[in-house]
Amino acid sequence: MTLSFDDGGSISFQNKAELVEFIKSSSGVSDTDYSVDTFYLIVCAGMVFLMQAGFALVEVGSVRMKNTKNILIKNMLDACIGALSFWLIGYAFAFGENNRFIGAEGFALKTLDTQQEGSPDKLYQGQTYAFFIFQWAFAATAATIVSGAVAERCRVTAYFVYSFMLTVFVYPVVVHWGWSGTGWASAFVEPHERLFGVGVIDFAGSTVVHMVGGLTALVGATFLGPRQGKYVGGKVQNMVFQSSTFQTIGTLILWFGWYGFNCGSTLTVAGTASDVAGKVAVTTTISATTAGVTATILGFIFEGHISIARVNNGILAGLVSITAGCSVIDVELAFLTGIIGGIIYFASAQLLVYIRVDDVVEASPVHFFCGIWGTMAAGLFAKPENVEMSYGTGSCGLFYKCNGNGGKQFGANMVFIIAVTAWVGVFAVLIFGILSLLKILRVSEETEKMGLDLKEHGGAAYETHRSVWKDHRSRSKTPKQIEEGVVINNKETVAETAVE
Repeated sequence: MTLSFDDGGSISFQNKAELVEFIKSSSGVSDTDYSVDTFYLIVCAGMVFLMQAGFALVEVGSVRMKNTKNILIKNMLDACIGALSFWLIGYAFAFGENNRFIGAEGFALKTLDTQQEGSPDKLYQGQTYAFFIFQWAFAATAATIVSGAVAERCRVTAYFVYSFMLTVFVYPVVVHWGWSGTGWASAFVEPHERLFGVGVIDFAGSTVVHMVGGLTALVGATFLGPRQGKYVGGKVQNMVFQSSTFQTIGTLILWFGWYGFNCGSTLTVAGTASDVAGKVAVTTTISATTAGVTATILGFIFEGHISIARVNNGILAGLVSITAGCSVIDVELAFLTGIIGGIIYFASAQLLVYIRVDDVVEASPVHFFCGIWGTMAAGLFAKPENVEMSYGTGSCGLFYKCNGNGGKQFGANMVFIIAVTAWVGVFAVLIFGILSLLKILRVSEETEKMGLDLKEHGGAAYETHRSVWKDHRSRSKTPKQIEEGVVINNKETVAETAVE
């Protein structure tokens, strides 16, 4: 990105973090303030990384005991593969200044090992390292969104192939487009280079992070097909899951981490950034709680009972819905954003059931469909004063009048949504399509019935599962419903069925 001056001069910066450093140094910000901001970034990165634990609990709670190890291994190695691939290649593609499409410098963070100008005692740019950790946590989140959707039937090797491709190439390109200093849709380039003169508003990643992960999840679940027993005789069967307690604790951890996700996207607490972070915390909370209540009410109306799954996923839908516009939308409109987010989540979850897509944790309704809505909401509801505080630009949403920029902002956001959908959709189809053609995408029927833990991970996560499976195998006829883990006639099943 480039900062222009009235005398015609300009200074270029590799990313928003470097711009923040320059502004603070030019304003006489002390080393203490610089250190506080670096620490702030690291703490927020830690909060975002803790979301990995939230995802793990939500996903473990949503699958049967026989696939516990499989889910945990995927979540742990997502973080490992994501860190290595983003360090070596992904970060350079995301934030390198090469062209409008993709970056091409900073591989293995080499350009960060330089002495900080004007500070002979600082041999490298420490805050930029903190920025990398923050962005890696985001990349890991995008990859982990997928694992729950394809649970209980995807081969581990296939999962790691698309996890690597996502964090090393597909996701970084989207980051470059929307958040770098040279991306074609970025709001952080020179005014005359911004898309429609304004650039996209996606403050913390409704599209950049959540749409990418959610669309990949949707494509993956579609190519894999439903789990055995999900659709019997043309009817949808409720599958056994392990623990509502795990799901709920996981949701609470994700909600906690989201404050690091959204508030931390200010990247600093200097100047008005701390005011922006405070408001972001409130809009995030209001949207989450409103969507949670909305989804709960819809579940009660159409399903006849209050479901903890609807509460949990409704909250997550509200969080995704506000992520793009959390810094530019007023609290009252965050409330409306949450209501619509809850409706979109519930409707899209029903759509997936209708078209027979088995998304185990409803990752695509929460992250893809609500991610679309979140970026649209930012283009509709962005208040001019809030945009000035967050971005330093004179833009606004379609519902406001600011020199004709309202329509431009909504248009920029819609173009970004369409472009990212096309980019991620094409690559997801290619990756999963090739894995499917090579017959390395889905496990065998026997492995799926036995459970991936026993077949692929050296044994069951729980001794109970091992002994129950052996007991069933020793019988002359193994109950088909127990092998497939189906809730018969929507009634509560016996404990050993849940174990299976």
